Amino acid sequence: MPKKICSPELSIVFPCLNEQAALSVCLEKAREACLAGKISFEIVVADNGSSDKSVELAHAASVRVIHVKEKGYGAALHQGILAAQGKYVAFCDADGSYPVGFFPQMLLDIKQNKLDLLLANRLKAPMQRGAMPWLNRYVGTPVLSGFIRCLFSYPVYDCNSGMRMLLREKYPDLDLHHTGMAYASEMLCAAAVKGWRYAECVMPEFKKDLRGRPPHLNRWRDGWAHLCVIWGLYFKTKLRKNK
Repeated sequence: MPKKICSPELSIVFPCLNEQAALSVCLEKAREACLAGKISFEIVVADNGSSDKSVELAHAASVRVIHVKEKGYGAALHQGILAAQGKYVAFCDADGSYPVGFFPQMLLDIKQNKLDLLLANRLKAPMQRGAMPWLNRYVGTPVLSGFIRCLFSYPVYDCNSGMRMLLREKYPDLDLHHTGMAYASEMLCAAAVKGWRYAECVMPEFKKDLRGRPPHLNRWRDGWAHLCVIWGLYFKTKLRKNK
């Protein structure tokens, strides 16, 4: 009789595009945290066409690598989450700025509070100098989060946080389509529309990333995309209710 293969409790997904400077550190810290917490887990690197040694490093760390051809942060995360096998899926950027050792605490929080989606808030956390541009920290993210709170009555305060955890089996119901950075807001708006149980926790610290190069984010282009996604979903929801 074949041995039954048990799915892990937690899948950790790292979207990846040329992250060799910090990827190994993120993978090792995530592994150490899950082992210390006695959590059954898997780590998935969703590579988006890296031209550096990221894929090599991921294979060397013995984690699962999936190759995502469609370009964009949202595309990489979407395919990574769909490929995950855990009951819960956690994800964050592989740039060294997020405290990946915090995932076990997030798992405890999402289970105890019976949540569908948990977000780790950066804006309320101790923040290392230079970790986030002033405009993003005090204008862009608070304004976009405010729109989501007002339009969807959803308690969002850091819509751009890349550190989240969700119930895998419910994820396809969100029906997400945005392939770029605005995927972050699209997920929150869609979760609000679907009535997902949502909360935010405060991460221990948000650090300056380890890459030593500009981030993939384009402030004005991506900010506009976030606005379009938020308003687009709002009006789409209003039209459905009026039919």
